[in-house]
Amino acid sequence: MKINKKVVILSGLIIVSSIYSFIFFKNTQSIYTTGDLSFHLSRIKGLSTIFTSPINYETFNYTGYGVNYFYPFLTFFPAVMLYWMTKNLIVSYIIYVWLLNLCTTLVAYHYGERFLKQKKAAFLFSCLYIFSAYRTVDIYYRSAIAEAIAITLVIPVLFYAYQIISGKEEKYPSVKLALSMSLLVYSHVLSTLMSTALIIIFIFIRLVSKGFKNADFIAIFKKLFSAAGMTLVLTSAFWYPMFEQMLYQKINKPSVTNLYAHASNVFDSLTEAMNNDLTTYSMGLVGLLSLCIPLILFKKLTNIEKKIYYGTCLTWLATTSLVPWYLLQNTPAKLLQFPWRILSLQIIFSSLILTMIFFKNRRYNKTRELFYLFMTVLLLITLTVSSKKNFNQKIISQPGHIVVNKETVEAYTTKGMDYFLYDYSPIASLENKEHIIKHEAKIGSQWVNLPYKTTGSSIIYRVTNEKSQVITLPVYAYLGTNVEINHQPVKEQVNANGLVQISGVKGVADIKVSTSYTVTTIISYLVTLTAYLCLFFKIVFHKR
Repeated sequence: MKINKKVVILSGLIIVSSIYSFIFFKNTQSIYTTGDLSFHLSRIKGLSTIFTSPINYETFNYTGYGVNYFYPFLTFFPAVMLYWMTKNLIVSYIIYVWLLNLCTTLVAYHYGERFLKQKKAAFLFSCLYIFSAYRTVDIYYRSAIAEAIAITLVIPVLFYAYQIISGKEEKYPSVKLALSMSLLVYSHVLSTLMSTALIIIFIFIRLVSKGFKNADFIAIFKKLFSAAGMTLVLTSAFWYPMFEQMLYQKINKPSVTNLYAHASNVFDSLTEAMNNDLTTYSMGLVGLLSLCIPLILFKKLTNIEKKIYYGTCLTWLATTSLVPWYLLQNTPAKLLQFPWRILSLQIIFSSLILTMIFFKNRRYNKTRELFYLFMTVLLLITLTVSSKKNFNQKIISQPGHIVVNKETVEAYTTKGMDYFLYDYSPIASLENKEHIIKHEAKIGSQWVNLPYKTTGSSIIYRVTNEKSQVITLPVYAYLGTNVEINHQPVKEQVNANGLVQISGVKGVADIKVSTSYTVTTIISYLVTLTAYLCLFFKIVFHKR
């Protein structure tokens, strides 16, 4: 009986990604972590009402926080669908992470095979990529799920960009690059900017390479310009509502960090990598090997292998204090916040170069080759299990360490969720942030606590006033915010200093606050949907 290779490979990838997931998430009832987990669990809960309102009033301390305007969520939405099915935030998140790990192995394998031209090499590349230390830190230590999604999608983005820039044959390269880039935008904007910067470097390398002609540049420019235009249309559902809100009022941007202060010391970076410490932002032991082994065999490397090795070294060096980051502090580079984020690109180069060396000048038969491949994957699993033990011991003492379980999940996603309340909030509201965090309303000149209830897509306050007074609620007011008093819509302006404010309220009144989509936002969604459908049918009908 002939064994189907595709079935064997697919089964292997599922098993490997499942083992990797199980190492960190054995318990489906609680999660030990630091970083952004409470933020992303709140996003899942908040997105559960996205079809009725752009804002959920049961999350982020009941403030009507407009995170969905400024933080893309399309590729994160499967977690919401899982939440609808399970009614359990922790379980839905864990299942989503497992699916993400599986998708990452499949994506890495597919594009690894296309680039490396060999199934076994693609399998190893996929395993090295999924087990990479920085990716592991991103998911299980930082809980930076958006960046982890981007780590999956950056592979097709760079692959199709490489195909265009190097002049490789590819059907609809601009369309495929645009589709990949749009999904990256809908995952993590900063990763999109980093990938774009790397693509620009690819273009520069191509320009200075031998045999490059002006005609080549024109062809490359046309394809990349076409891809950029299509990406702009495909992502209008994200950027249009965001800019619409920013034009309506000034929005508080995420904090700017000191780049040089967050750059790694070279010695510390190498030490942390050697220890494969999953509570630090390092390239890990595998990343360290990707610096050392190719150096030993450097004279035997081909031209493309040398370029990939240079990419491995330079993307690591870029995370260190050897780069004069202080000179870039007042440039667009400040958006990076943390230089170690560049490791999300380094793991592509490191996984590629190690795979290429593994299969370079093979002198053993297929059986022995499979044995060595199996042992390498087993070593990756063993290394991760060993590092996880150290991770368990150290994470408890880490700043910001949290335990999310059945008893604490509600607090971390509702009234206890105050850490992220001010990024993307109206700047004018910040002068009252001490009252916002206490959920105090202002009646006349006095701040008090009012009774309220939420329904997901709205929040209702009960007010008792002996005389007509101005009332300011601890709820953010964005474009599209609506107010009803005793079921009667308020037609006057309800935004004052970035918060909901109503005047002339007297007696007993129920004040209902909700948010609706603007007409132009709905149009941007329709434009995006139409664009995706057009490109989908173009590719499908072309194949036929």
